[in-house]
Amino acid sequence: MVRWNGKRLRGLLPVVLGIAAMGVLLAWLMGAFAKRVPPGILPRAEKALPPGELLRVEPVRVPRSEAAVGTIRAIHETTVSSRILARVRTMAIQRAGQPVAAGDVLAQLEESDLRALADQARAALRVAETHRDKARTDHARTEELAKQGIAAPDKLETDRAALAAAEAEVERSRQAVAAADSTLSFATIRAPITGIVVDKKVDVGDVVMPGQTICTVYDPTKLQLVAVLREELAGRLRVGQDVDVALEALGARCRGQVAEIVPAAEAKSRSFEVKVTGPCHDGVVTGMFGRLDVPLDEVDELRVPTRALASVGQLDFVQVVADGVPRRRYVRTGRRTADAVEITSGLVAGETILVPAAPR
Repeated sequence: MVRWNGKRLRGLLPVVLGIAAMGVLLAWLMGAFAKRVPPGILPRAEKALPPGELLRVEPVRVPRSEAAVGTIRAIHETTVSSRILARVRTMAIQRAGQPVAAGDVLAQLEESDLRALADQARAALRVAETHRDKARTDHARTEELAKQGIAAPDKLETDRAALAAAEAEVERSRQAVAAADSTLSFATIRAPITGIVVDKKVDVGDVVMPGQTICTVYDPTKLQLVAVLREELAGRLRVGQDVDVALEALGARCRGQVAEIVPAAEAKSRSFEVKVTGPCHDGVVTGMFGRLDVPLDEVDELRVPTRALASVGQLDFVQVVADGVPRRRYVRTGRRTADAVEITSGLVAGETILVPAAPR
């Protein structure tokens, strides 16, 4: 027979109390002390609509367009090159972006050898003119003697041929002088057009070769956007058509005109070059990035006011009202304007949305 003394009973008391407390906790977690809800569908609590306007979403017929990237280029751009082999003696171009006028001296090449050749050509011309004058005098004297019957006919023919040869030599010498002067003028390199220097390729002391670039000059008053379009888009444009051009660097939009469609496609990309001209904005320079909007066919779009769209993180949603109750509906958006947003998925034509009232 087991006898329990008081000391052993006092040791078991905490264990019994712990088991009892655990049982009470489990019963509370299982809902033994909570009010039970009878089975069935709970009635939905009526929720008042927030202040705003109910709008029935209907498709809207809008024109569509597709953007094509392009680059601003000059219509008139010329590369200034050397036509002779010589050393650069002076340079009037100090930096890129320097304005120049047509006829301004851009660079001066060494010309001592060319000037010597021009002087030799002029000396040869003077010798030829002296021979011509002598031949002309001899021919006139022989012709007078022939009239008197003193000079032989063969002598007259010889003097006539000598005069013709002398005159031809004078003409050849004159052409040689013109060629020498023209070559001498190549030592002075002038601006062919009025514009802005794009870059400078040589400096004082450099030896330039025939055909070597000195600088590039373009006319800033006549610029164009050169865009590359795939063949489907290029077929929608025609020369003389008005199109929209966006210059993102300046935050400007302008109206241009299709000036040229290059009638040859790039074999690898099947693309065409389209050139658009129009009024130039202040600050536009060659090399800038631009976008050309190519008009497409009109389509039906679902658009909602910008105020009707809300966001949670990167998700957009609208409040769709059904049976007088607004419910959140996540949607996918497309193009945006100042006051409307295109809904590409998530809404169906005919549904009603809540447009919150504009904040005061």
